[in-house]
Amino acid sequence: MRFRCDKSELQADGAILWHTEWMGGPKLAKVENCRLANLAGDMRRTVTITGHADTYFSIPAECSIGGCAVRGYVTGDDDGCTVFRHVYY
Repeated sequence: MRFRCDKSELQADGAILWHTEWMGGPKLAKVENCRLANLAGDMRRTVTITGHADTYFSIPAECSIGGCAVRGYVTGDDDGCTVFRHVYY
């Protein structure tokens, strides 16, 4: 993990958002039980944040599926819940 986890908050879909307390305010550090939005089925994993937000809408992140690291980004869905989307690169 790159960021420490100071405070948690429960999301409407059952995911737990962990935030780091910085001088500039809380930053997202980890999401437990996060929904993987663009993969088949209703898969959920622990997603860790790997860097600072590169746009207003997405934060680089990664999770582990079957022992392999899957990289992508964390973003919001239409219901306002935080979800993980993988990328091919």
